Amino acid sequence: MILSLLIFLPLAGALLVGLAPRDKGAKAFAFGLALCVFFLSLSLLKGFDPADGGFQFKELRDLVPSVGIHYSLGLDGLSLWLVILTAFLTPLVVLSSWNQGSERPRGFLACLLLLESSVMGTLLSTDLFLFYVFWELMLIPAFFLVGLWGSAGRTRATLKFVLYTMAGSLLMLVALLYVVRETGSFDYTLAREHLYPEDAQVWCFLAFAAAFLIKVPLFPLHGWLPDAYAEAPTGGTVFFSALLVKLGAYGLLRFCVPLFPYAAQETAPLLLGLAVAGILHGALMASIATDVKRLLAYSSLSHMGLVVLGIFTFTLTGLQGSLFQMLSHGVAMAGLFFLAGYLEERSGKRGLSDLGGAAKSAPLLAVCFLWMMLSVVGLPGFSGFIGELLVLSAVWKASPALAGAALLGFVLSAWYLFNLFGRLFLGPAKGGAWKDLTWREGLAVLPLMVLVLWMGLKPNPILRPMEKTLTLKVLEELKPPPVMTDFAATHRRLTEEIEKDKRNRGKK
Repeated sequence: MILSLLIFLPLAGALLVGLAPRDKGAKAFAFGLALCVFFLSLSLLKGFDPADGGFQFKELRDLVPSVGIHYSLGLDGLSLWLVILTAFLTPLVVLSSWNQGSERPRGFLACLLLLESSVMGTLLSTDLFLFYVFWELMLIPAFFLVGLWGSAGRTRATLKFVLYTMAGSLLMLVALLYVVRETGSFDYTLAREHLYPEDAQVWCFLAFAAAFLIKVPLFPLHGWLPDAYAEAPTGGTVFFSALLVKLGAYGLLRFCVPLFPYAAQETAPLLLGLAVAGILHGALMASIATDVKRLLAYSSLSHMGLVVLGIFTFTLTGLQGSLFQMLSHGVAMAGLFFLAGYLEERSGKRGLSDLGGAAKSAPLLAVCFLWMMLSVVGLPGFSGFIGELLVLSAVWKASPALAGAALLGFVLSAWYLFNLFGRLFLGPAKGGAWKDLTWREGLAVLPLMVLVLWMGLKPNPILRPMEKTLTLKVLEELKPPPVMTDFAATHRRLTEEIEKDKRNRGKK
């Protein structure tokens, strides 16, 4: 029951923290529980078989068997590292948010744990009903994190986030119900093995993709992102950038491409173009941003475009690069948002015109920021370089023009991030002396610094477990079935043969 424990331990912790009569000890309890979940997730590595591309650690129980709803969980190479990333980041978020949510600390911590539980459920569900429940459940704690503990513009940010997310989720629900009607069950395996008509594939693909691409988010569906990232508390921003947006890319790999391969290949040129447009748009907007968190938000938009770009190359190199980039981006951006949050706590400001010269009084903070920034810009030896190299090499084989445009976006990212570092930490000091990292803040950032370096130097242990799953569940689905290679062409050929046979009979 290890998968159930990963889902329901944080949920139980959220209930206990939220219903506790006193605030005292709530933070220590939440941190200890999140740490236990992380160590539990590491045990998955011991029993996971990289040679098995199917679901492992499976759990199956009847919920409503009359309509085909089951409590069905499973883990494969596609979800393994995302589950571990979720469990790894949650205790660090609790630790870095120690001084946040002071007005209602128990509610703040309960929302963080509930968000971890819903992310785990989304990644581990192999029943479509269960997946949709957890997908929608994520909206509740995210709504409260921004709406109650956000900064001045939290009302506008919350409204935009909810409207965007609900619009995509309703479209996905319609397509999901069609899939269930066709298969007669909510079982994901049956849905993946079913052959859908080509026109239905296109509509279902678009409906599912709308929900997932809003979550990524892909240009031009990113309207909620700058406000949500900027106005959310640091812990909420880290969950958004490091975990929630990754679920959008996960949904593309888990549902859109395997269930609707014909539609995925038909729409791939459009999505590749939008991905490159998102890379350039995010880079250009970050270049002119004057708010630290908004700049990092647009940087996140730009780098998530690379993830979508790799997915729709339909090559193993591109898919592995996308997954690796998701993990690297999650770790590196978490570190940058942690450090940006520390700066905001010290100064009460986020505008670049109000900040500067922090390296003189806070050298440790400056070194940590530079370290995480080097991973984001893709310096060789850091994790960001591996993901970018794999994806761009796959895109280059498909279209050198797209690869060149994407590369231009990352050249811009190096420019605006180094400019950000210079304005924050170098030059004349603004705002007086800065307090350097405390031991608790350093403890939250240090594991991230170690991880981006280890991933950059030792990528194979991460790439190997995902290879078999991506080959069997994504790439194999893109091959046309042996009987119905082209239904329309087969239909025309058979019709011509029948007409020819009739003419021959008439002559006789």
